[in-house]
Amino acid sequence: MAMSGDGMKAVRIHRFGDESVLTVENVPIPQPGPGDVLVRVHAAAVNPVDSLVRRGLFAVSDRPMPWILGWDFAGTVVAVGSGTTRWAVGDVVYGRPSLARDGSYAQYLAVDAGEIAAVPRTLSLESAAAVPLVTLTAWKALFDLGGLEAGKTVLVHAGAGGVGTMAIQLARHRGAKVVATASGDGVELARSLGADEVIDHRGEDFAARGRFADVVLDAVGGETLERSYNVVASGGALVTIAGAPNEEKAAELGISVHTFVLDSNGPRLSEIAALVDAGELRPVVSHVLDLDDVAQAHRLIDSGRTRGKIVLRVR
Repeated sequence: MAMSGDGMKAVRIHRFGDESVLTVENVPIPQPGPGDVLVRVHAAAVNPVDSLVRRGLFAVSDRPMPWILGWDFAGTVVAVGSGTTRWAVGDVVYGRPSLARDGSYAQYLAVDAGEIAAVPRTLSLESAAAVPLVTLTAWKALFDLGGLEAGKTVLVHAGAGGVGTMAIQLARHRGAKVVATASGDGVELARSLGADEVIDHRGEDFAARGRFADVVLDAVGGETLERSYNVVASGGALVTIAGAPNEEKAAELGISVHTFVLDSNGPRLSEIAALVDAGELRPVVSHVLDLDDVAQAHRLIDSGRTRGKIVLRVR
């Protein structure tokens, strides 16, 4: 239900800072433009990129503030813009919308019709909202950039995190050998998702194994990224979503190194939904909170210790 009249509840930032800059407000409901749909958001996931944007560490738009954060959602189409024929009122959809527009920490979201797909039939809307961003990220890193194929070996850092949990499952589905790093209860979680081996990074140095991985997916950065170059086999690929690639170092080792900004991709989300419904992928949701508890959600994401995903219910 909208808060009053034509308004809706949304979480906005008027300046950069810690979680205290997240304010729950009554704002106008967006209007769908040509090629858009208007979605009544039922659930929105929280991702590390949300925190980076909140802190001003990742530029996503030249628009003046305030901004609505959040770029993962599941909900119901309630209106369609001109020229939109793929979707109809009542369709239940999910997506990762463009970071350049207002996001999903809101009761309503205007989103490009090409950025969404029908939700997986086998998931609740809270679980469906946890799928798009991390799974699209893992897919692009492993397959589009990493070139991971059946029979190759992949090292997935932070295997119990949001991207890591989906990367393990995608790589397993593709027929690769999956080695993951994790710690604590994340070790068993990574195993349960299909990792062939899990390195507890508190007790074993993954770099001591030498150049064993055809593809490395790094979601940690820092020292982990720096030490990962030397575990990639000649001709292999290191893909990081948490740092700047060192092209010179990669060239010396005869490997490629990549980073990227994720594109929205509705058709790929349809493929992902099919894998979910076939039992090949399952999201890991560690916390479900109300939209009013968004500051708590950001404290959890900022801790760096979250297993899987955090989801906000949007009432």
